[in-house]
Amino acid sequence: MIELLRVPSLVTVQDSGRRGYRRLGVPVSGYMDDYSARIVNYLVGNSGSAPLMEFLLSGPTLKFHSSAVFAVAGDAEVRLNGVPVEPWTSHWAKRGDVLEVGTLRTGVYGYVAFAGGLRCERLLGSCSACPRAGLGRHLMEGDRLPLGAAVLTGRDGRRLPEELRPDYSRGTTEVRVIPGPDTDHFTDRGMETFFGETYTVTPESDRMGYRLEGRAVEHSGKGAGIVTGPLVPGSIQVPADGRPIIMMRDAQTTGGYARIGTVAGPDLRLVAQTRPGRALRFRRVDAESAVEAVRGYRKLLEALQRALGKNGAVYRVRTGGRTFIALTYP
Repeated sequence: MIELLRVPSLVTVQDSGRRGYRRLGVPVSGYMDDYSARIVNYLVGNSGSAPLMEFLLSGPTLKFHSSAVFAVAGDAEVRLNGVPVEPWTSHWAKRGDVLEVGTLRTGVYGYVAFAGGLRCERLLGSCSACPRAGLGRHLMEGDRLPLGAAVLTGRDGRRLPEELRPDYSRGTTEVRVIPGPDTDHFTDRGMETFFGETYTVTPESDRMGYRLEGRAVEHSGKGAGIVTGPLVPGSIQVPADGRPIIMMRDAQTTGGYARIGTVAGPDLRLVAQTRPGRALRFRRVDAESAVEAVRGYRKLLEALQRALGKNGAVYRVRTGGRTFIALTYP
């Protein structure tokens, strides 16, 4: 059991999302940064889809009412009983210990995972909170959350090497985008603008969608409106003002604005971790390249899960101008 003592920002329980209900209008939800969430789960010995705590910018303070192994993902100061401990590393906590997670120095979303995961009520097959859809809730001060069963021995002391920790401090983030399906609603100049200009994330951005500011994308004579069509996390709509909106994890399932493209799956987390005022640029890719990117991303996660789950070493090797992930097992 853990108890929330301080909740300075939006804190929710999330897992890998709610699948199979989009036909009923239910958003997918789930982790905004799939990489960080899965890695921090691996560090405590969980599956990548286990329920954990997601926070926005500032982390919570919580008290342990039983022994537990935990890990924090994010570029933040972390203290256990007032003593600094390293993020991206699993640590042992005993009953009565207090964990303080500070404000992220870079990025937008951080995570706290516990061995065994958080025990929570599954709604439509998932623990993920989506308040807009009436699923789950924001966590509040005083909330107590039970932890799942786990054998804690050997789960502390696992560490993700610094070179594999995500860096969200870049000035401009490049995002791969597959054009379509409504490219006929944009002029050639509009398409060139979208793939050639730099856009800035605005404060009017949340788990539902990220609004962008920049040079307006020009529509063709067909205009901005379409017959209502499907949306997925990563769909990019362009309303009449020409400013793109990227659909995120809590996005609605249909929309009536022309869709200029879709963010390649592995890059949606990069969008999620881009703060208001930071810049995005879009790089055109075809569907085949996007599928290969997804396959490569899944292979990387599988390799990291195997290595971190066995207390092995994970590191990068650069040779012949290429970088490889190297793994060792105990």
